[in-house]
Amino acid sequence: MERPSTKATRWIKFIGGRNLIFTLIAGVLLGALIFVFYHVRFIFTPLLIIFKTIFAPILLALILYYLLDPIVNYFEKKGIKRIYSILGIVVALLLLIGAFSVWAVPKIYSQTANLVNDFPQHVDNFNSALQNLVAGTVLESPIEEIFGSLEDVVFQVINTLSDSLGDIQRFVGDLFSTVSGFFIILFTSPIITFFLLKDARQFHGYFLKLLPPKFRNDSNELGAILNSQVGDYLKGQFIVALANGLIVFIGFLVIGMPYGLPLALLVTITSIIPYIGPFIAFVPCAVIALLHSFQMLVGLIIVWIIEQILNGNVIEPKVLGDQLKVHPVTIVLVLLVMGNLFGLFGLVFGIPTYTIFKAFGVFLFRKFKQRYNRYYGEDEGEYEETEFSQKEYPAN
Repeated sequence: MERPSTKATRWIKFIGGRNLIFTLIAGVLLGALIFVFYHVRFIFTPLLIIFKTIFAPILLALILYYLLDPIVNYFEKKGIKRIYSILGIVVALLLLIGAFSVWAVPKIYSQTANLVNDFPQHVDNFNSALQNLVAGTVLESPIEEIFGSLEDVVFQVINTLSDSLGDIQRFVGDLFSTVSGFFIILFTSPIITFFLLKDARQFHGYFLKLLPPKFRNDSNELGAILNSQVGDYLKGQFIVALANGLIVFIGFLVIGMPYGLPLALLVTITSIIPYIGPFIAFVPCAVIALLHSFQMLVGLIIVWIIEQILNGNVIEPKVLGDQLKVHPVTIVLVLLVMGNLFGLFGLVFGIPTYTIFKAFGVFLFRKFKQRYNRYYGEDEGEYEETEFSQKEYPAN
């Protein structure tokens, strides 16, 4: 009697053969291990505290690294030693920050304080003007009901905030802890950035030595994709945000927009969030303009239209181009999900996080195509190159 053939078919080879079985078993064991660790997760609390402590400084340092590394590389190609170019950039940034602090910070503080103090009076003036306008008309009663409802909402918000503060000493302690943590991040991140810029090649070489030689080429390839996706996005979005803030600030100066400097700063910060950011900033700007006068609102709308035209047709195409390769619908969906999960942090860092996961997806998809072509390419035709090809993201 003939023994059944044990020769593996192409399909079995393609899916990994016995390696797939071992992989599935390892996955099940890993799931069981995670289940056990979940029930004893209290022993990982110190590690979680360490992660929370170093996450923000390292994240900010990586952002600064991606922004400054091209400048350092440019001067290095011109014959300037890397350490000298880094020190020059640091000095220039410190001077820029100092000049900004001396000129802009007092104005931002004073205008913001005036806005907070004058806002109730602006609302009362607008309410009186609107009631005088609709007095004796059919709109008088609905307008009074709307403003009555708004006053109730504001009163409830104030009460909620007051209740949430609780003990004033605890609130002051939390506030001091938050402010001190913020300044610690601002102090430590530039130090980390300095050493990243200075020793980036050494870090890269040391990391490669930790990996088995078989995986070093794949690590280089994945790093190239991450640099292309995340680095280009961070640099481009930062430049776009600064350009949008500058355009809006000039427009505010032209139309005489009250509290123009803090509002322009708000536009700059929210411009980091693609698509949704401009609408977030427009709402408070429109409210303040309307409380001032109807003509100011018209001027604001004109400034906003000009800024959006310049941003959509000049700034973003020149700065970002097609480097991100993310459809606008995908960006909106990512922002909705990340905003719902992580709030403001998710809105700001949702797209960079998505680009990191996308980079891993690009890498795995490329490996899948190579494996497919190895087993099926000769008979069924090779898997064609897509937009995420080896040519566009070569390994370093």
